[in-house]
Amino acid sequence: MAMALKEEQPPLGDVREDEGRRLKRREKNRVAAQKSRKRQTRRADLLHEACELLEQRNRTLRTEVDSLSEEQRLLVEALTAHEPQCPIMHCSSTSTCLQPDNMAARCSV
Repeated sequence: MAMALKEEQPPLGDVREDEGRRLKRREKNRVAAQKSRKRQTRRADLLHEACELLEQRNRTLRTEVDSLSEEQRLLVEALTAHEPQCPIMHCSSTSTCLQPDNMAARCSV
């Protein structure tokens, strides 16, 4: 005669305990994942804000560079126009030319 093998099942109390621990662990994991997502979102928001500030600063600096480049161009243009008429540029004795009395007489800037 063949005997049927009887599987032993854990007592009902142990099953409930295991289920309780499993549910508690899942809840704890869910809360930890939620906190992690919240931290990640906050970090992304901060990076976005920093990026916006840097882009604004970059625009401001580019505007300043454009303005300074235009100022430089105008100054170079003025210097180029002034050089042919400047007595200091054509003076053989710089020390004599740079004296205030001589400069006033020679250069009407």
